[in-house]
Amino acid sequence: MKKIQIVFMFLCSITVINAQTAEEIIKKHIEKIGGKKAWSNINSIQLEGELTSSAGSDEILSINKKGKYNGNKKVNGKIVIQYTFDGNDFWDFDRISGKPIKRSKEMSLRAKRVASEFPSMFVMAKELGYKIELLGEENIMGNNCYKLKIAKGEIFIGGKKENHESISFINKETLLEILTEEKHVRGDNMIYTYYKDYKEVNGVLLPFKINWFIDDNQMSIMVNSYIINAKIDDEIFKVN
Repeated sequence: MKKIQIVFMFLCSITVINAQTAEEIIKKHIEKIGGKKAWSNINSIQLEGELTSSAGSDEILSINKKGKYNGNKKVNGKIVIQYTFDGNDFWDFDRISGKPIKRSKEMSLRAKRVASEFPSMFVMAKELGYKIELLGEENIMGNNCYKLKIAKGEIFIGGKKENHESISFINKETLLEILTEEKHVRGDNMIYTYYKDYKEVNGVLLPFKINWFIDDNQMSIMVNSYIINAKIDDEIFKVN
């Protein structure tokens, strides 16, 4: 019986140590990218850059604030909205007619979760009740990384309710996030997002190159600029 108790206590101690280690990694990561106070003072982020995919390239403008976001492209100097989440519903637009399409409740719930993570998922994780576990270490493109699993609760994926989890890789040396893995909302496809070329903007570090891989498809964003805490009118997120 005594041996069993010792083994049980040992296993419990491992769990506690792993939990503390994951928490410490996140704390150091947040400090590296500017600190919790600096991130908590962010009310909005605008991103301007160039999106490149197999379909070509476009100038884009992404606007994010707490609970809402949208994506736009510039056509002949004009801003043309591509998708928007107004805090309740997710909309995108027909490529030919330009008419707005209100997406499913499941997609809107996923969009709401994404919006709730503003301005940074790791900064907001504890408040959102996310559970983060250190899975170990892994080499990603020559970088030794901490591998973290983030459990976000249930959500609809491909029409089925599933546990919503993502994997994040944080570079051990720089303490910057370099890769996330997450299941696509419409099915079993995985989305791989790589973050590179971090630079300081208003006291926080942000990636200036972002690559997405979904099956054989690839998209990349070369960021030209970020604007932090510009005044954003909520009307821009609404669909008329």
